[in-house]
Amino acid sequence: MATEATIVQIAGAGSAPPAVNVSPPGNFSDGQAISITVGANAYFTPHARVIILECADPEGSATNLPKDATSCDGNTVQTSTILVGADGGFSDSGYPVYLLPSATLGEQSNFKPVCNQTNYCVLYVGQDQNDFTAPKTFSAPFLIAPSSGTTGTTSASTGPSASTGPTGTTAAPTGTTAAPTSPHAQGASAAVSVATSAGGTSGTLANTGAPAGMWWVVASGMALLLSGALGRRLLLRGSR
Repeated sequence: MATEATIVQIAGAGSAPPAVNVSPPGNFSDGQAISITVGANAYFTPHARVIILECADPEGSATNLPKDATSCDGNTVQTSTILVGADGGFSDSGYPVYLLPSATLGEQSNFKPVCNQTNYCVLYVGQDQNDFTAPKTFSAPFLIAPSSGTTGTTSASTGPSASTGPTGTTAAPTGTTAAPTSPHAQGASAAVSVATSAGGTSGTLANTGAPAGMWWVVASGMALLLSGALGRRLLLRGSR
């Protein structure tokens, strides 16, 4: 009796790694978002997760491709989840590439790897960055230049200044309120203060003439003198 044999095809076995299509192709600038696509293939395991990393590739040579994760920057792992399709293909439409080491990623100047205008890098595209025997492939080597967005960031910081913003607008009424405190206004206020202190609590008491009530006192005194004189005359006549 014939025995049926089932042959299971293992992803990656006996097949070459597929090409990584990058758009736009060529070199990049710091922070640029690119599209990464891998077409249908029998190399990657369907439904497996895919990791993308920036890795060093000295001189952009195939012989210098990374041998393990120590040549790659773990901070550059894509933020979205990428799963291999049933046909082995997959894509990421917005992977950002960075000038490394990257201050944006919180890296120090001595951080490795280095990816810039003179040091080539590649993209690792694989199922397990900690196991380079797992299905993986690499992009073409590329260089990364500083982003022109640096200038844009500077101009953004020098946008509408505080003097023309809401603070500047509120400063104008403050100046208007301060106007009455000019030297001329201060002199007038001082004069009023002196006059008030000299004349009492009322401005009308500053009059230096005789008070109106004094005339009644004088008139009453004269009347008393006249009445006294008349009284003395009457007494003198009575005594005669």
